[in-house]
Amino acid sequence: MIRLPNILTLIMFALLFSCSRENIVFETTHLKVGIDNKGMITSLRGIANNVEYHAKGQKTPLLALYKDSVYYSPVSASYDVEKQELLLSYQNGSVAVVKLENKNDYLRLEVISVEPRNGIEAVVWGPYSTTIDEKIGETVCVVRNSEFAIGMQGLNIKTIEGLPHANNSGGYVIEPLPGQQVPDSIRNLTGTKLNIDVNKEGDIPAYVRLYRGAAAIKTSFGSELRLFSRDYRIPRIISVWEGPEHYKQYVEPIDVDFTGSAIALFGCPEPETLDHIEKIVLGEGLPYPKLDGVWIKRSEIPGQAYLLNEGDPYKSMEYAKECGFKLIHIGDFFQSWGHFGLKTGRFPNGADDIRAATGAARKAGISLGVHTLTMFTSPNDPYISPIPSDSLCKTGSTLLTRDLGINDTEIFIEDPIFFHYPGITHTIKIGKELINYRKVSDEEPWRLLDCRRGQYGTTQAAVTAGTVIDKLTNNVYSGFYPDIHLQQDYARRLAEVCNETGIDLMDFDGYPHAAASPTGHEQYAAGLFIEEWYNNLDRYRLTCGAGTFHYYWHIYSFMNWGEPWYSALRESQVNYRIENQRYFDRNLMPGMLGWFALHPEFRPEELEWIQARSAGFDAGYLLRVDERIEASGYRDQLFELIREWQKARHARAFSTDQIERMKDPKNEFHLSKIADNQWQLNQINLFRGFEHKYREVQTGEPVKTNFTFVNPYGDQPAKFYVSAIPVDGNKTASVSNLTISFNNYQFITIDETLKAGDCLVFDGKSMFLCDIFWKPRKEIKHSELPTFSKGENNVEVTGAFSGAQAPVLKFEFKVVGEPEMVGNF
Repeated sequence: MIRLPNILTLIMFALLFSCSRENIVFETTHLKVGIDNKGMITSLRGIANNVEYHAKGQKTPLLALYKDSVYYSPVSASYDVEKQELLLSYQNGSVAVVKLENKNDYLRLEVISVEPRNGIEAVVWGPYSTTIDEKIGETVCVVRNSEFAIGMQGLNIKTIEGLPHANNSGGYVIEPLPGQQVPDSIRNLTGTKLNIDVNKEGDIPAYVRLYRGAAAIKTSFGSELRLFSRDYRIPRIISVWEGPEHYKQYVEPIDVDFTGSAIALFGCPEPETLDHIEKIVLGEGLPYPKLDGVWIKRSEIPGQAYLLNEGDPYKSMEYAKECGFKLIHIGDFFQSWGHFGLKTGRFPNGADDIRAATGAARKAGISLGVHTLTMFTSPNDPYISPIPSDSLCKTGSTLLTRDLGINDTEIFIEDPIFFHYPGITHTIKIGKELINYRKVSDEEPWRLLDCRRGQYGTTQAAVTAGTVIDKLTNNVYSGFYPDIHLQQDYARRLAEVCNETGIDLMDFDGYPHAAASPTGHEQYAAGLFIEEWYNNLDRYRLTCGAGTFHYYWHIYSFMNWGEPWYSALRESQVNYRIENQRYFDRNLMPGMLGWFALHPEFRPEELEWIQARSAGFDAGYLLRVDERIEASGYRDQLFELIREWQKARHARAFSTDQIERMKDPKNEFHLSKIADNQWQLNQINLFRGFEHKYREVQTGEPVKTNFTFVNPYGDQPAKFYVSAIPVDGNKTASVSNLTISFNNYQFITIDETLKAGDCLVFDGKSMFLCDIFWKPRKEIKHSELPTFSKGENNVEVTGAFSGAQAPVLKFEFKVVGEPEMVGNF
């Protein structure tokens, strides 16, 4: 039953909602929301287009309650117009009071109370079911199609993404895009999650999608929006993962309840999505960081390419200027993680030296940034050694069942549940002593076996039965974590580092910003950390990290995943990098391609492969450059190519067709500057994988190898590269009398003996003998200028090998397409 206020109030509220026995209807600027008398959302209708976006047949509770893996939907609802409060009754006897206000552009909902609790552990906003299935923003909590967007925004750090029973970190899913082939063996497993470690496997299959959260998920009927809030006063034991080591963790209770959990629910035309989020952010006091007076979500700075140089910061500024970069990541400058001291080899005077470097960079229009593993705690940090903090993160605790002597190596414990999984360091804490153990005994009485006492510089001590034993939580670098209380000291210290050094980027690597906080308090703990850091800054800093979550979306500047360490340039995590661009797009984030390393042996083709992907996806990247680049024969050309490609990208100079071709990692291009804001683009084909190598032949018979490739473009001067690769490390064996014939009528004879590390380059006019980094040693004269014909080309190579350990000659042939004009012509 809806209580009616006086007539004037009713007239006023009639502009905001209408009601009947069956429904309460709220109208925002663009969305009409219907709620029935059971507290279920029955309609999410676009006002201008009159399209119903609520998924037919799906139960959508305005607010669900959760206890012991059971979700309770409301069974009745009544709205107090005067108080703007919705009373929801549940089958378990609980009654929730939800403040429901129409803010014109969105509905604001807040949990005022749930009484009696009856053991309720969490409240769930929804899940809210929609028919929209095109772009599912799993972090930003917005779903979109080409016409309309529907979204939720959590209005405080206690309102987090996902569902309370679930793993809310997302994951890899078999979900092929149109035209992608799936192996027959898994063709019937579409929609199944996969366990992939991209850093071990080097990439993901092209038919796999990666979802990085659960604020919104794709469903068979469209999508769901899902936020919830937990009563953290209730202690829990969680399964971090199952398996032989059954990793369990105790989550300590803290004084944080779901009362006050709040959301904003909105709908709008798709092009206005960011505008509506901005209105919510400003209206509700969410973080609203700016750079140069521009909201970070509209700034073009986060999507720019930038440099990594962990050496001399002043040398890195020279490289940044030549590349046209405005940001330099200078790596890690901490003595240890935890206390984050600053006096290191590069910066012997600590903050003073760093501040001098950031000041010099700023004068040059360049920002400096730093890397940290956030809540990772180094074993040599004072929080660990020689006296460990009592606020280190614990997997769990138990009691000693027998006295422990100062030199005993077997420890008797009451309950082994938290000790079966030993972590990386197998470390326990008893008082102020850290001890490593090999394993838990297989039978009672439960014992920790083969213990090593007084680890990490701590002092051995005798203790009595009944003393508490803590199992410490490890990070993946054989270190430790702070608990949810100590982590706030880390956050304040890292803000202090920003303030006292003047750095402009904090790269929060590690795991505190993923769905599974090391403390077990989910994204609430991660939000608590990042909010503390943000609130203690003297000004906003660019920030990125290893993981994302819903609240952090408001604070971070960009994310940048994809690393070059796992394979060759065109192979290291390529599908993974491209999949990340889909994530960025559906979550209203700037595109970033990840990290790349500029090696001195790179030629322009390698560097331009990166640039073409950057232009195609309108995505920045990190480029690792160090002083080794000085050895490159192409050094200046490489830096010029970076500048011009990024200028053309930021000028939006490329056509739609060019951009689509650049998204395909198999396509390669060359860009050359004609004048300011004018360029020439050529698509190129680089035929690789050809080898001329030693094999046994008859006496006097030359070793002959034939290569064939198809030139899709017109007749043109031949261009090719040859690299002499060592066999079994032999650097003295050689290849001589090298002859290359083209289509059986043009010949080049090379009168140079080639040893491992030697390279040849023929640019269509001249040939040079180069070192391994393509720096020319001498020009090789030749009588003919060979050509590649349109269509099939045959190349025959002969040469004399000094023996079985003579180098392998790797050939690459290059053909160039017709010029395409780019820019203002």
